[in-house]
Amino acid sequence: MKKISHLLEYIFLVTAGFLLRLLPYKAVSGVGAFFGKILYVFDKKHRKIAYDNLKPSFPEKSTEELEGIIKKVYDNMGRGFSEFLYLPKLSLEKLKKLVKVEGEEHLRAALKKGKGVIVIVSHFGNWELMGARYTEYGSSTVIAFPQSNALTDKVITKYRTNAGMRIIFTGNAVKEIFKALKSNGMVGFLADQDAHGEGVFVDFFGRPASTSRGPSVFALKTKAAIITSFIVREKDNTFTLHIEPEIPLVDTGDFEADVRKNTENWTLVLERYVRQYPEQWFWVHRRWKTKKEND
Repeated sequence: MKKISHLLEYIFLVTAGFLLRLLPYKAVSGVGAFFGKILYVFDKKHRKIAYDNLKPSFPEKSTEELEGIIKKVYDNMGRGFSEFLYLPKLSLEKLKKLVKVEGEEHLRAALKKGKGVIVIVSHFGNWELMGARYTEYGSSTVIAFPQSNALTDKVITKYRTNAGMRIIFTGNAVKEIFKALKSNGMVGFLADQDAHGEGVFVDFFGRPASTSRGPSVFALKTKAAIITSFIVREKDNTFTLHIEPEIPLVDTGDFEADVRKNTENWTLVLERYVRQYPEQWFWVHRRWKTKKEND
């Protein structure tokens, strides 16, 4: 049964991608919005997760306001899905027109240090387009979780690599990350989801959230620069890629305390963007699932 469902997912992904790439780009985002509306209607489980995440994060907002945000979250997800399937048809030149960059000087300054750059990215806006846009600036490596469906995983990986990204899968990534940073490359960490028992707890919207240690650990061991980056969807469904200034590395010699403090520092930047654009973040994930032992 599982093999059949995986095959059907693969057929849908390939067929949807083929059909979408027959359309002009402006129409693709609209089709994605339609996908998002359908998903919103039928995906009661994740709608509830989103509401349960949003309510304590924005206690000042009414139920109607929170539901409005959730609808926009699904709209953004649907558009992002369609736009990703269109990615094979987007050259770097087309991407430059679609995604303008603010803060490029921060990335160039970090690269000049020659120690590599750790880019903290999140499930925000259209993060897939962000990875492709970064290839203008040099070797761009992205750490990815392999999909449970090997068939669709191959398609997704092909789209990313054809756009110029180098994909490292979790599990055997450590050596490759060190290699990429040593060659002054950029390594993107999607680090905004629950990190389970392996994470470090830092405050996120006033609640302790298990957060990936990876970016801070690699920065402390390699002295690579840490920057945060966010791709914001504009009203006309173009994007602005915001590259924030380098976050100064805290290195007191107390490794565990430094990991926590550095993680806390970049999490504060993430929270600032999510507060400003709540409809563009991935609220359907159980971000606070892992609890501290004394909670």
